[in-house]
Amino acid sequence: MRRALGFAIVVVAIGLGLSPLSAKPLRWTGRLDDAQVIARAQGSFDARLATLNSEIAAEQAGSARAQALPEVSVSETTLKSTLAQLGMPAARQTYASLNATVPLFAPQAWEVARAAGSNAEAARASAAMSVNRGVSDALVAYNAAALARAVEKLRKVDVRDQRSHLAFTLERVRTGAAPRYLIARDEAALARAQQFEEDARSEAVRTVQALDVLLNFDVTSNLILTLDAPAATSLPRFGELERRAYAQRPDVIAAERSLLAARERIAAARDGYLPTISAAVQTYNGFSNPALGNAGSQIGITASLPLFDGGSRGVDVRRAELEYDRTRVELARTKLQAQAEVHDAVSDLEAAERNRVTANSELRNAKIDMRITDLRARAGKGIELDVLDALATLAGARENVLRATARYDDALVRLHAAVGDYAPHPF
Repeated sequence: MRRALGFAIVVVAIGLGLSPLSAKPLRWTGRLDDAQVIARAQGSFDARLATLNSEIAAEQAGSARAQALPEVSVSETTLKSTLAQLGMPAARQTYASLNATVPLFAPQAWEVARAAGSNAEAARASAAMSVNRGVSDALVAYNAAALARAVEKLRKVDVRDQRSHLAFTLERVRTGAAPRYLIARDEAALARAQQFEEDARSEAVRTVQALDVLLNFDVTSNLILTLDAPAATSLPRFGELERRAYAQRPDVIAAERSLLAARERIAAARDGYLPTISAAVQTYNGFSNPALGNAGSQIGITASLPLFDGGSRGVDVRRAELEYDRTRVELARTKLQAQAEVHDAVSDLEAAERNRVTANSELRNAKIDMRITDLRARAGKGIELDVLDALATLAGARENVLRATARYDDALVRLHAAVGDYAPHPF
């Protein structure tokens, strides 16, 4: 997998030929690379649902802010009375009024609005974390599908090698240079290789279809996947990675914003003990018969000081304080989890690199052993069973290199996800 060695991953793909997810699956034929997978995964169903939740939270914050702002309305009154009662004459009135309410002192409303805004920011960070996880899952699924395709190709080569060896054995038996019972043994080895090829083909179909579903591709798509050997990666120090995770990992930031919202809810609950003051202004213009005046206005100021509410405000304050304690614990847990994931990812990447070096060394040895064993067999100085063992060892070494490559790619993906590189910024 061609993956950038630095940790500044560009997750906004432009002009990649793949549009974000729509309700209808996309039928894609052609090469699929990392950047396209990232762009597609950023619009996954989970990411879109999380984004919609954050937008709902933003609208709720806007509604809360509106409660602390002035309100202006227009009203119109038309009255026609022809029933004389208690000495009242017939009358007609038509007036238009302009009404305005201005909060002069409403600290609780503003704290509620600020808490709602912090909740909206936390929801945006949570949505970014969903994108971060979605991209990570998609890249791991891509690696699995690319590995399965590569293993399928290798096992075709193994079948070809077994056929070539069987043809060589048949020729030796025909010339009397080898006993006939070797034919049955080589045929069994070929049948086993063919069965392994069928298993690999089935696994490739399964993993590619899983990738199709994850990225909302039509299952009839013809994806071209590649699993390239990665270059060596120079890892930053663990302390630097940890600081980056704390600074940009969305779930950590979401927990910090939730803590701020909880603190603001405490302030809002305590402000319930304070008075509220508002002004109301009304003007009217119109006419009436009998005449009551064509225009007028009134201004009123209302002050409210709560005296007794049965203890509900005290309960609200205590509940807000408990919520603050809970979010503080959640923040500590989230930071510790982020630290653990970065540590595990670094350890896994280092182990994957060692495994990759070992697998390539074993492949080189298997190729040399296969060449020597084949030369000895053709010279009549080797044991026939050694050739089959060498073929099996070479096939296993080839697959181990592929699996080591995929493991390294997966470890690198997990490290990027652990520090939040796949999250869209800013959020």
